[in-house]
Amino acid sequence: MSYRPTLAGEALAQFADLQDDSAVYDALMSRIVELTRDPWDAWAAYPAGGEPEFRQTQFGGQGLLSFRVDEDAGTLIIFDILWAG
Repeated sequence: MSYRPTLAGEALAQFADLQDDSAVYDALMSRIVELTRDPWDAWAAYPAGGEPEFRQTQFGGQGLLSFRVDEDAGTLIIFDILWAG
């Protein structure tokens, strides 16, 4: 199954801010493409909370991507993109 990535909330503006730096944008997009094939290849955002569909992963060495896996809709809902660089 391939999942469709969707940007929501703050991630919309955060994504727009990162588009100007091609190295950061490429790293982010590469990680998103990987996640569309295997969204569970990320750690649980709330390990003790019993909500395994909320995940986080690194990208580009200094980025953090937070998302929710919606199995029924086949989507990755990206709700936060943090770049510390």
